[in-house]
Amino acid sequence: MVLLTPALRALKHAYPESNLALLLRPLVTDLMEAHPYVDTCIVDTKAGGRLKSLTSLVHRIHADAFDVAVVLHPTSFRNALIPFLARVPIRVGTNIAGRGVLLTTSIRDDTSVHEVHRYLRVLRLLNIEEVPDTLEFWHTDADQETIRDRLHAAGIPSTDRLIAINLGTTWRTKQWDIANFDKVIQRIVERIPNTTVVLTGSSAERELTTRLPTSLPVINLVGETSILELGALLERCDVCLTCDSGPMHIAAAVGTPTVALFGPTDPVRHKPYGTGHTIIEKPVACRPCYKRTCYREDAPHLCMTEIDTAEVMKALETKLY
Repeated sequence: MVLLTPALRALKHAYPESNLALLLRPLVTDLMEAHPYVDTCIVDTKAGGRLKSLTSLVHRIHADAFDVAVVLHPTSFRNALIPFLARVPIRVGTNIAGRGVLLTTSIRDDTSVHEVHRYLRVLRLLNIEEVPDTLEFWHTDADQETIRDRLHAAGIPSTDRLIAINLGTTWRTKQWDIANFDKVIQRIVERIPNTTVVLTGSSAERELTTRLPTSLPVINLVGETSILELGALLERCDVCLTCDSGPMHIAAAVGTPTVALFGPTDPVRHKPYGTGHTIIEKPVACRPCYKRTCYREDAPHLCMTEIDTAEVMKALETKLY
C-alpha cells in the first residue's frame, strides 16, 4: 500500500475532480481509509465464497458507473475480471497470465524494476508519465503526539537518538535470527552512547520479543502502536534496522535511513525506496527464490544466516556518525 502511493497520487493529480475508489482486502482497510489520495474504499471480503463475493463486487462496481479501472495488482486475474464483468469502459493493466483479453489496453509486466515503478508503468496507458515517485506516509499530528507521550512516559530524553529494530517479517525465509538481533542490541548499548533501542512490530510478532533476554535495555513497542502511530515512531528514529518487511517501507516513506537485510527476495524490486538506505545481502546461488519455505538441506536459510552481526553493526554506526 505504501509503494502504491506514487501511482495513486499521480492518478489523483491527473484527474483531480475524480472519485478515486480503491478495491482492497480487509487487512489494509483502516490504513487506506486515511489515505490522502483515496476517496472511497471498496472492501473485497470474499465473504460467502469466491463466486458470491465476485458477483457482489461486479454488481456494485457496475452500479457505481466507473469510467476507468486501473488494475495495479501486477498478477491477479480476479482483479482484471471484476471490471471486465462490470463493463467499465476503460480497463488498463499488465498483460500477464492471459488477463490481457480482459483489458482494453495492456502493457507487459516488468519485474526488473522496483515495485514503485512496476505500478507507475501501468499509468503510461493513460498517458500519465514523468510523475514524482517519492513515497509518503499519512500519519497525523495526533499520531506524533501519541508517540511523543509514549516515549516521554518511558523516560527517553528528547535528545536521545533512537534506533528502531523491527524484529519480524511475514515470511520465515526473510527472518534474521533473533539471537543476531540480541547481539546487535548489546553492541549498540556498549558502543553508542545517548542512544535508545526501540523494538517495533505487529501484535502477531510479540512472541519474537520473548526470545530476547529480559535484561536488554530496550523500549518494547511491538504490538503497542497502530500502523499510523508506527509511521510517527519511525519518523522520530535516526535509523531503522529491519528485514524485508512492511515497516521497512514505512521507514523509507517517512525519511528514516534504513539498514535492510535481504535474503529470498530481490532488493532491486523491494529495497527501501529513496536515498540514504543500506542493503545487506549475500551472493547465495539460490537467491532470490521468493519461497516462503527454504528447501536447502545442506544449509537451510543460508542467505540470511550468512549475514554477519559485525557487518550490520558497522552499517548502523555509519548511519549514526
